[in-house]
Amino acid sequence: MESSEAPLLERQNSGQTPSDASEDLERGLDSGAGHDFRHLIDSQPEAVIKFLEKKGMKQLGSFSVPDTAVLPLIRGTGMLTLGSQQRNIDFEPEWRRKMQVFLDPAHASKKAKGWTGKIEVEAHVVTIRNAAAADDAGLLNPLLKRWQDQACSQMVFGLPAVQSVINFKWDRWARKLLLLEFAFYMVWLLAFQVFMLLFQDEDLSLTLSQLVETKRGIITVASEALALLGMTPFIYIEICTVLEYGPKRWLSIWNLMDLATYFLQIAIDVLHLSRLNVRSEVLSILVASQCLLLWLKIQYFARVFQPTKNAFVDTLRSVVADVKWFLLFLVLTMWGFAGAFYILFREDQQQFQEFSTIWHAWLTMFNFMVSGFEFGIFYDCHNPEAAICLVVLYMFVVAVIFLNLLVGIMTDSWSKVKDNEGLRFLCSKAEVIDEIETVVPQWVKNRNPEWYPAYIHVLKVNPESADEVEMDSMWSRIGGNRGESILDDKTELNVKLAKITKQLEALQAAMDIQGKKPVNGQSASANAQSGQQGSDDSKDDDIQAERQETFGKSG
Repeated sequence: MESSEAPLLERQNSGQTPSDASEDLERGLDSGAGHDFRHLIDSQPEAVIKFLEKKGMKQLGSFSVPDTAVLPLIRGTGMLTLGSQQRNIDFEPEWRRKMQVFLDPAHASKKAKGWTGKIEVEAHVVTIRNAAAADDAGLLNPLLKRWQDQACSQMVFGLPAVQSVINFKWDRWARKLLLLEFAFYMVWLLAFQVFMLLFQDEDLSLTLSQLVETKRGIITVASEALALLGMTPFIYIEICTVLEYGPKRWLSIWNLMDLATYFLQIAIDVLHLSRLNVRSEVLSILVASQCLLLWLKIQYFARVFQPTKNAFVDTLRSVVADVKWFLLFLVLTMWGFAGAFYILFREDQQQFQEFSTIWHAWLTMFNFMVSGFEFGIFYDCHNPEAAICLVVLYMFVVAVIFLNLLVGIMTDSWSKVKDNEGLRFLCSKAEVIDEIETVVPQWVKNRNPEWYPAYIHVLKVNPESADEVEMDSMWSRIGGNRGESILDDKTELNVKLAKITKQLEALQAAMDIQGKKPVNGQSASANAQSGQQGSDDSKDDDIQAERQETFGKSG
């Protein structure tokens, strides 16, 4: 007898087609406890994504429930998930048990504002065993690493099987743990804000012992210690993430910013409590930088909680990636103009501080770019003709060409982010889930086996039974002008494409039915057509006779 731990497929089996490979994979994944996502990767890595796409989900059946019982539960994700140790379950009682509160007639009557109707829901199952397993034994961790290596598209997170695992983990435990992480972060942030406000007016001549003798000093030191305590879990999270993903995958601008906040917090505490260089501007610069970075990190949590899914951090990351080389060229161009103005104003540097040094000249160029020009400076210099010509050239190159190109590039970047916001939202959730999973101690995972069931079951609404208005049934035009439409152009185009798609599908179905008719059916059709032809000929003869009779009478 073959062991259940045997590979699902032999690599490059001779004469085996991709469809055969998928069937062998599905049979193997359903046959034994050892056949999970890890075995799927080891046995046929080339077929992993295709298998997730074609065979990742299987429909078990469907049933009808009151719409008020299921719609409130799936709002936001479009599905319900539950874990089970069995792939094939008696799905209807299981799902009705999960929706028991909402199925209660008394509850439904309280919630329903208009009326309650029946809606058809479909029960599905993720076909891969242990898809929700922890770390690299499950589905998310290997997919994230492959995506970070740019070996697969972000669209893989939109596959139904991957979506189901993300939503199950998020609803089951990840959301709660992220809220706990956010609570620690708010302790860190608020404690540091208290320290910053108290440090603003602190008497820097006091020693530490003298400082803690005052009530204000005690609160300052306590808030400083509390901020350090709130930061500690995040250092642990960062270390676990580096160990799991490695320095190469971990290294990014955002992780470097996180690392900077840790070093800044420690440096601020050391300098303040030791009273070393407490009078210098170094400590003030460090506190100001930390304040900015801590507020920016809130976007890390907002990207998976905010309903608009348009997180500032992800948008900024996309924009910076698209404009970084353009910005470098813009800075170098401004540096060239700054050098030119610095030379032209060498005899006026005492009178005009804007060009007294090369750095002042560059800052003046930046100020001119964003806020406009002061032409009086150029009229009063020793070389006004050359200065005016140079400033006109600068206005045309930088203010007219470069700034408009920059706006165009940023608009295009924002549009790309907006178009893929659903996938990016799922990908952000997957990243957060995997990061939390890497830091959860093993004993916590062992005490919560319900976090990692063998199979994920999914309940979704049948789109055909949803009580929604077909957009092509709307009177979208209010008036005669295109600008008076209640739908934007993109939505109208999508509606028209959807309508054409439905017509093509109906036509294809009719052609399929026609092609499946038996031969005797075709003979019957031919006889019917010949009979119809004979009938038509008879009608033509009658019409001709009637005409002859009519003309004869008139003659």
